[in-house]
Amino acid sequence: MIPACPICATKRNSVLDQRERVPVLQNRVWPDRASALSAPAGRLDMRLCANCNFAWNAAFDPKLMVYDSFYDNNQLVSEVFSDHVDAMVQRIITSLDESAEAHLVEIGCGQGDLLRRLARANRFASLTGFDPAFKNALEGHDANMTIHTCLFDNDTLNLLRHPIDIIVARHTIEHIHRPLDFLRTIRAAVDATRPTKIFLETPDINWIVENFQHQDLFYEHCSIFSKRAMHFGCQAAGFNLCAITSVFSDQYLWAEIDTGDSQLIAEPTAPSLLTADGFRAKRLDFVERWRDQIVTLGKEGRVWLWGASSKGVTFALLVDPDGELLAGAIDINPKKVGQFMPLTGVQVCDPTQLESGDSVIVMNPNYLAEISNRIASQQKSIRLLTLDTAHLEMSA
Repeated sequence: MIPACPICATKRNSVLDQRERVPVLQNRVWPDRASALSAPAGRLDMRLCANCNFAWNAAFDPKLMVYDSFYDNNQLVSEVFSDHVDAMVQRIITSLDESAEAHLVEIGCGQGDLLRRLARANRFASLTGFDPAFKNALEGHDANMTIHTCLFDNDTLNLLRHPIDIIVARHTIEHIHRPLDFLRTIRAAVDATRPTKIFLETPDINWIVENFQHQDLFYEHCSIFSKRAMHFGCQAAGFNLCAITSVFSDQYLWAEIDTGDSQLIAEPTAPSLLTADGFRAKRLDFVERWRDQIVTLGKEGRVWLWGASSKGVTFALLVDPDGELLAGAIDINPKKVGQFMPLTGVQVCDPTQLESGDSVIVMNPNYLAEISNRIASQQKSIRLLTLDTAHLEMSA
């Protein structure tokens, strides 16, 4: 049976990638190698819709997903990512009506970092977050801030205490296996008579496929949008898609949506030339090439990857499934250091473990300059490689 696209219901799709055993949580590290090796796993069957370019995991099982206090996807320890978040905060604040304070809800608020940054603007009557993985106390937080440790769904709408002016959901919808239901829940939460703005940030499947970013396909991200799919999804949920742009060096989509007249929704753009043809074949070549590269580099010194989040976890599983080739994964999130990545059992270490002569494979090129500067400050000669460029030599 050919699965229908969750966004446009078209049954014309192709297999983008299939993997029989992948961790269900890339942002969950484990206290020892034994528990990491037995981490919960699922199957990946990524499909690409030929009509709207939406990608989804047809083998996704939501019952496997447990977002709790052990889940940690914090990237704000990076100045590069922190600057990006500040830029998105500014977009939200710029949208405010200058004459009134707004009631804002963030879905998937993590540890409340975005809400805290928004609170500094003193422009909000209330700030409400929803996230089952929230674990930080709110000492010293803005008096108008509330965070609920639960999912945002039809069963929790009764927790809302104010009419909503703004809804923000950054890097949340890609975790939802029924994204149209998610959008419709947001639509049901807003007052039909009150103008409401919605901001969504999510990975762009076009960027992933066109740049052959195999490490960007993993279990947590069961729903990955294109600009065209976002048009279809907003229209089906009764929203007006005002604007959709590429951000973070084109890796993410930023959608600005409102509850205006649905007739004002722009016509979906024509389908792109995005195709799954060759993607899996290129993955096989990618894996073989990098496995050979790591073996070759390992003859000269230790080989590490930099980034123990989703990209790093997936890359390690692809090229070093037994955790025997890589020395470890470097990460600057102190809560991950000393822990172990799922299924491969690769240990997470801080940058001080690097020694001259080591090689480091950078998972995300957006952080290359930041990583280069950090290594240069340690006065060590480290060979840096990205997944799509030749190596750079960092000398003391």
